[in-house]
Amino acid sequence: MFPPVHPARPDGVAMIVILGVITAFAPLSIDLYLPGLPLIEADLQVSAALTQLSLSLFFVGLASGQFLYGPLADRYGRRGPLLAGIVMYLAATLVCALAPNIEVLLGGRLVQGFGAAAGPVIARAVVRDIYAGRRAARVMSFVILVMTLAPLIAPVLGGWLSASLGWRATFWALTGFALLCTAMLLIGLPETHPRERRPDGRLTRLFLGYVPILRDPLSLAYLGAGGMAFGALFAYVAGSPFVYTRVFDVPQAQFGYYFALNVIGLLIGNLTNGQLVMRFGHRRMLTAGVLIMAVASAVMLVMAASGITGQWLITPVLFVALATVGIIAANTVAGLLDRHPDHAGAASALFGVAQFGLGALSAGLVGLLDGHPLLTMVSVMSLAATLATLCILMLWQQQRRRAAAA
Repeated sequence: MFPPVHPARPDGVAMIVILGVITAFAPLSIDLYLPGLPLIEADLQVSAALTQLSLSLFFVGLASGQFLYGPLADRYGRRGPLLAGIVMYLAATLVCALAPNIEVLLGGRLVQGFGAAAGPVIARAVVRDIYAGRRAARVMSFVILVMTLAPLIAPVLGGWLSASLGWRATFWALTGFALLCTAMLLIGLPETHPRERRPDGRLTRLFLGYVPILRDPLSLAYLGAGGMAFGALFAYVAGSPFVYTRVFDVPQAQFGYYFALNVIGLLIGNLTNGQLVMRFGHRRMLTAGVLIMAVASAVMLVMAASGITGQWLITPVLFVALATVGIIAANTVAGLLDRHPDHAGAASALFGVAQFGLGALSAGLVGLLDGHPLLTMVSVMSLAATLATLCILMLWQQQRRRAAAA
């Protein structure tokens, strides 16, 4: 006889691990197959631009899917829409693994991104179902901590899989990951949004849940700050392969290790936020994270513009800039969901759209700009961090106005 299986306790470590794992769909699907892009180009006999389009289409699916899963999760609960998204992701990943040509691969990546969107949206909504305020920010830090293990491991694992077994092996690995998440969902994740808390009426009416969020200046400030922070991160993701291999002269086979090194900064940022947010609150921690990112990005921009391109001079500042992304993300989500607890799914979805939509624009800008790889990358990072700072100033200005009115 097998022992009985019980869902994870809402306040237990297992719950945080489950939420972190299902949030890792996006980074794992991006970083695991990046080392195999040249192999895809050669095997399918297509241009580098078409190969890169598979990354952009994944972002499109990931961003657009956020709009749908938010209202679905508010209307039908968390487990059902999450399971549907994972099944869609699983089917699309199999299509990618078996793709005979680039057209099928591009279609599979678009649908794969759409299915992957369920993970982060619903995981954030579950956090808001169980926790509130500073406690939610602290738990969100640890959820993101688990999630950031994916880009720490994925580039190295993806490089090994692609070199040893070919680029299709990365999609077979993602298939196994999807099956694991399905089992974890069915066994360990309870329904945290009971029927009595779900809104009635047609599903189309639930999309109106976006309206009060988009009309709220404070929410827009949160969305802008968090989205532009990911804009800086995706500028790094898009530019770093060229910076490390062409500017820092790092061998292609070792790029994954250097990429993973900077992900350690994300881990440190999340751990720091988890320890300090209960004391200082999510708004102050968010402000500190954005300001540190802006200063570090500006320092890198000055260095690159001055001709300082040494790897061990740039890398420590880059490490600090990227370490703030986890701090900014966790406190953005906590502040946004704390303002709209009755529309947690919609609020979470809008954060995902800002996160990956602005991130995709930033990555595209890096590709469009023609110039020195390091200067291009840090210029876009600095621009994104500056815009995030403006959003923080707007956040505090709106907060002071509300306090004065009260």
